[in-house]
Amino acid sequence: MKVLHVMPSLARAYGGPVEALIGYVMAGQLAGISSEIVGPQTSADDTRWLQNAAGDAGVTQAGRPAGGLWRSGGAVVACAAERLRAGGADLVHVHGLLNPISSGAAKAALGSGVPVVIGPFGTMSRYTFGHRRTIAKRMYFRAVDAPNLRRAAALHFTTTAEREEARWHGIDFGTRAHVVPPPYRGLRSAEAHPATGAPTVLFLGRLHPVKGVDILLDAWPAVRTRHPGARLIVAGQGTPQYEAELRSRAAALGDESSSVAFPGFVRGAEKVAALAAASVCVLPSLHENFGISVLDSVAAGVPIVVTPGVQLAPWVARREAGLIAERTASAVADAVGRALDDAALRARVARCGATLVDADFAPRTIAPSLRAMYDAALAHDRRPEHSSG
Repeated sequence: MKVLHVMPSLARAYGGPVEALIGYVMAGQLAGISSEIVGPQTSADDTRWLQNAAGDAGVTQAGRPAGGLWRSGGAVVACAAERLRAGGADLVHVHGLLNPISSGAAKAALGSGVPVVIGPFGTMSRYTFGHRRTIAKRMYFRAVDAPNLRRAAALHFTTTAEREEARWHGIDFGTRAHVVPPPYRGLRSAEAHPATGAPTVLFLGRLHPVKGVDILLDAWPAVRTRHPGARLIVAGQGTPQYEAELRSRAAALGDESSSVAFPGFVRGAEKVAALAAASVCVLPSLHENFGISVLDSVAAGVPIVVTPGVQLAPWVARREAGLIAERTASAVADAVGRALDDAALRARVARCGATLVDADFAPRTIAPSLRAMYDAALAHDRRPEHSSG
């Protein structure tokens, strides 16, 4: 089986979606699936990283470097369509919605008669349609994405919660909805152990208002009152304007501001070092359809504090890998303080975290369900009535 993956961004700083893509390629290889990736141009460094991480999968980029979704969209869709005309795929896996690359590739594949799997990756949530350009999003979705979703051979969700939340759009999923978590292939610390020295709290992820870094900063003085020597590391990258807003918010903490650091986006050895130094990680997102950084934390042996909007929160609770806090500064501060106080929790996650992540999210664990979704998509498109969705 040959699968063509179409992504709206291949930049490493895009975060979870790109990490998930690589995980699906790896899991596919274990299930006898060959993959090709098509997406917009990215930097030379990111291209080398992606080609190395993707292994045997071919990577094709189109459009202009830093051209953006709308400037590069036509070139990426044309590239995907050319691959389909050349018989380069049995199935197309489109990642994302509400952008011209994902939408255009899905439409092109449907027009060519190749079965299509669409993974919204959280974009069908109420949050997505309730924040920023809400009217434009609703109009675009109704006119462009909803028809593609109704005709797709399979709909790919990363969690059960994401699937159930997506039902508010009124699209009949039938038997086409599949839950296949992103396989975890992230870096692990060589020797996970409870961090020593000053207590260190780590945020690891994209800097965006949905992530709740502002709430974490508001919570920080209370954490420092409970743990005077604690440090906060905010590792991530966002728009220059939003990064400046967060830095100003940290500076406004007065005497506590010196305990907050913004190292920027960390990768590779820097990421491993940041996790190795962390006592507790925090992800206070308003909405997170999965949360790769949760697995980064636990796999490195570091307990995680998450809010209910992180859809891996039930897994964190079930595996006793951290704490769940309401999304307020006081609740986050209390949870972080309790996690720092709980030596038994930190020792347990240090000892068992990597094993838990491996058992539930390793590529070999996810491979059978990924193959089953693709097989179901192929079977669906062989039915005479498949076009009715």
